[in-house]
Amino acid sequence: MISIENLTKKFGKAIVLDRLNLKVEKGERIALIGQNGAGKTTLIRVLLGHYLHEGSVSVFGFNPRKNRVEILDRIGFVPQLPPPIQMTVEELVSFSAATSRISTPEKIHDHAENLGLDIAENSKKTFQKLSGGMKQKLLISLALAREPEILVMDEPAANLDPQGRQAFFLYLTRHMQNTTMLLSSHRVDEVISLITRIIELDFGKIMRDELVNPQESAGQMLDCKISFINPNDATGRAMENWNFQAINGGLEFEGQFIGADKLRFLTELSHFANNIKKLKID
Repeated sequence: MISIENLTKKFGKAIVLDRLNLKVEKGERIALIGQNGAGKTTLIRVLLGHYLHEGSVSVFGFNPRKNRVEILDRIGFVPQLPPPIQMTVEELVSFSAATSRISTPEKIHDHAENLGLDIAENSKKTFQKLSGGMKQKLLISLALAREPEILVMDEPAANLDPQGRQAFFLYLTRHMQNTTMLLSSHRVDEVISLITRIIELDFGKIMRDELVNPQESAGQMLDCKISFINPNDATGRAMENWNFQAINGGLEFEGQFIGADKLRFLTELSHFANNIKKLKID
């Protein structure tokens, strides 16, 4: 689906992508990782046809610069930084649906609702007036509603709350198994349960390219019950952020999270390790 040969991109004298060679097959789910300045975003923009470059790049057999309309119609893209769109939410939804063969306002509304965003309630607001998390949810909804053959996301879950993250990862693991994905992230643990391949960039070169077996539990909902030795405001807020319910007079909490979020959940709990009396995950 994607073929890159000797791709080089320079900004002035700075070499941002240095003779990259890469092939991406249909259905691969790739974590594109690396530090700031490694070339991740530049590579994505080349694939979207934004930049002139040296070397050969082909997406669906087309040149991204010469055939942008044909390519972009089959790609869902969510940028790391929301663009300065001046439309209202209602106008943006209508525009996105009108420029897609598959997307409809109803599909966009449904995806947004699953992520915890009520489009109807915010329809008259300009996109710029939305919070960072709301912008992210709307942009993801627009991309998913296109039912893309390739899904490209730059830091996909950076601004999502736990509810939105769970809905997002659950949808990707259960409904987009045949979709080719390129997920740019600073941290591989953010997407490790979803991906089949890791590509690490550094100084514009591929330093690591290896296959990964996605966890079988990635799309499962896990039941959790946790009790604290001394519950306090901090533990209460953490559990509330994960939509857990307080039971037994606030001494215990119970709830669910998606398997793809297990590592993140345990990492957050580690801050309260000395205050945890009992933890059970089924």
